[in-house]
Amino acid sequence: MKYKIICFILATLFIFGMLMNLHINEDLVLGSIKDKIIRLHVVANSDSPEDQAIKLYIRDVIIKELKPKLENFKAQEEVKNFITSNIDNLKIKVEEEMKRIGKNYPVDIELGSFQFPTKVYGPLSFPAGSYQALNIKIGEAKGKNWWCVMFPPLCFVDIAQGVVSEEVLEEFKEILDEDELELLKSGKNNNEEDNVKIKFKLVEMAKNINKNFKNFAKLIGKN
Repeated sequence: MKYKIICFILATLFIFGMLMNLHINEDLVLGSIKDKIIRLHVVANSDSPEDQAIKLYIRDVIIKELKPKLENFKAQEEVKNFITSNIDNLKIKVEEEMKRIGKNYPVDIELGSFQFPTKVYGPLSFPAGSYQALNIKIGEAKGKNWWCVMFPPLCFVDIAQGVVSEEVLEEFKEILDEDELELLKSGKNNNEEDNVKIKFKLVEMAKNINKNFKNFAKLIGKN
């Protein structure tokens, strides 16, 4: 009896360990990805049609300003240093454009760590979490926001269609290693419902493992 108990416990621990190892490995790879990319986040003054149009206009101004200047960078730290050194100039540029279109909204521009939801760009799916980003708040910043991956340059592809060319994927291969790129590709067909089902299944498995351990602990205690 004790031999069967020990075998069951060892088998359960092995399965649980495998599940935890997969989860830990994925977290490590995701953490590595977050250390290599920078996102762009633009928040509108409000949800009015005019303010939403202004948000997209400012987005285009930023992208046009940064695209030629970021093309030769190969590391996140290089991009961060460049943006930090030029953030005041970016703010001046945006404020000038605001005045040009007849608006006096204040603009706040910050490079830092910000939370993002899951976002899919063509074959790549970026998991929700905290990422380094250039954050631009327009006016009261109470409207819907817009975001993309600025480095590597997903902001500079077909924004309207979310199309990612082979050329852009090749640029990603220069920044991310094979495991990191595969993790981004692995989530491309996931949807929220599937993710919820997976989470509930893992919770159910964890509860069953815990319940079985308690039952066997009681059984061993009686012997």
